[in-house]
Amino acid sequence: MKSLQVKIKDLQLKSPLMTASGTSGHGDGTAVLHKSRQVLSSLGAFVTKGITMEAREGNPEFRIAETRCGIINAIGLQNMGAKYFVEKELPDFLNIDLPIIVNIAGKTVEEFGNLVSYLSNNDLSQIIKGVEINVSCPNVKEGGMAFGIDPGQVKRIVKTVRNNIDSRMIVITKLTPNVSDITQTARAAIEGGTDALSMINTLRAMAIDIKSRKTFLGSRSGGLSGPAIKPVGIFMVYECFQKIPECSSGQIPIIGIGGISTWQDALEYIMAGATAVGIGTAWLVNPGVFIEIYQGIRKYLVNNNESISDLIGIVHQE
Repeated sequence: MKSLQVKIKDLQLKSPLMTASGTSGHGDGTAVLHKSRQVLSSLGAFVTKGITMEAREGNPEFRIAETRCGIINAIGLQNMGAKYFVEKELPDFLNIDLPIIVNIAGKTVEEFGNLVSYLSNNDLSQIIKGVEINVSCPNVKEGGMAFGIDPGQVKRIVKTVRNNIDSRMIVITKLTPNVSDITQTARAAIEGGTDALSMINTLRAMAIDIKSRKTFLGSRSGGLSGPAIKPVGIFMVYECFQKIPECSSGQIPIIGIGGISTWQDALEYIMAGATAVGIGTAWLVNPGVFIEIYQGIRKYLVNNNESISDLIGIVHQE
């Protein structure tokens, strides 16, 4: 085996595995990392749960509905706001030897700019290595997917973030699958100045309680995650790698997300064109999933005498 290391712009990751933002928590998410050296050594980066400039209560209950092959969630970006995050939660990452990526969300283009400016000016210990712009959450009324389906808005938001962020931080844009052609929004993000793309966020979904004859979730609809969406995510990574020169050349790396629960799933994304992968729902049900996937990939590379970089987009060579 040569190496599991990958690179997202100037950010060197010791492993292609990352936490997916919706499930990783904020500072509280570091508890498992402090307890398990194996989990810590398996990860390449930690991506936080989404934060907003002001605190948000999130959606009314119920917020999660289980399906046969995943979950529908409608948390609604519940968080304590940027000030609380910086003062109370960010310090928990000081002793974590991982790049920290903060997922950010806003109701307006201006709020994205204000939020990333606040993070840049107040991260005095330079813990934050980058941000992931959330223009894809399907379970909020303002922002999120409403921005993500409009290439023009995506470009404006990314450009605003780029103009207000500390130059040492990288910019990742998380795209929604709820579009007819994801390459359009991907290109818009690239034109706006993103350093990388992450895809996909959840698919719009609904569950109905046949006893009460009402929708199960308090917000009526939510976002489907888990194994059911993996084929969609792989296809969209493949499309962007195939059709966008900046992606196929490695200039704009792709982080594949959606339904990954085994090392084979992760390799499918990488072979489709992803440089790294994010794992979320599987972590909720299997605390050891990162260790299992890391070890599985490592064994595969040893057996084939390859580096992970050798496999990125390899199916496009057919």
